[in-house]
Amino acid sequence: MLCSRLQLPRHAPRPAEALEAPGQDESGAPSEVCQACGGDDDEEGNEILLCDGEGCSAAFHMMCLEKPLAMVPEGDWLCPACCAAQGCAQTEPSARWAPADECGMALGVGDKLWACDRRGFWAEGAVVKRVEAAEEADAGGGGAAAVVVKFKGFSAKLNEQISVGAGRLRPCEVGPPPQDAGVYVVERVVEVRTTKGRPEYLTTWVGYDDQTWEPAKNFVGEAAKAALAEFRRAAKAAAREGESGEAAAREGE
Repeated sequence: MLCSRLQLPRHAPRPAEALEAPGQDESGAPSEVCQACGGDDDEEGNEILLCDGEGCSAAFHMMCLEKPLAMVPEGDWLCPACCAAQGCAQTEPSARWAPADECGMALGVGDKLWACDRRGFWAEGAVVKRVEAAEEADAGGGGAAAVVVKFKGFSAKLNEQISVGAGRLRPCEVGPPPQDAGVYVVERVVEVRTTKGRPEYLTTWVGYDDQTWEPAKNFVGEAAKAALAEFRRAAKAAAREGESGEAAAREGE
């Protein structure tokens, strides 16, 4: 699930993990929990941010905010309530990004970025191949005419070659355009597995044939969360029916 990045001026990162040990603070008390989802997991890319507003103790996962953050913001950070109360200006670095700026991006193999696929959806990805500009390659230059991008969480079959300067590439620190530019939409959840002790859900996406395994933290937005909740409810109901059937079978023996 993809979201736009919101940069707040004068805000500094206060990820919970930087202030306390996982699961508890220095006094042994429970760690901060997200005000939106109630979870206390604090992972790279979805850190819990603590509000720097005076007298405010709000905490939010970066991906649980109404406008999720692609990166931990610099400077002090204010929660949505404090920001609204103080009337602070909110700027969008992405609005200042132009297609011509892509020519100055770091586009080496392995470099991470945001990219737009042929359907107009933005996703995090990484460069897996460079296509050098012919005239620069002949002269020994290092400019790229295009890059092949692998989108995070998607099969290599969906890799795309994207021309540099076409307005489809952005640095991680700039993030994608505002949310109305398009997001990947969860269609339904079909299965669950456990990987390293944590559940992952096999997910189908509107407009795509490929299915991907996603952790619960990737289900951002009301529709995505509703799809996950519906799967969990159905799974619990099926488990109860199975237990009832087994009990009835034992009684009949």
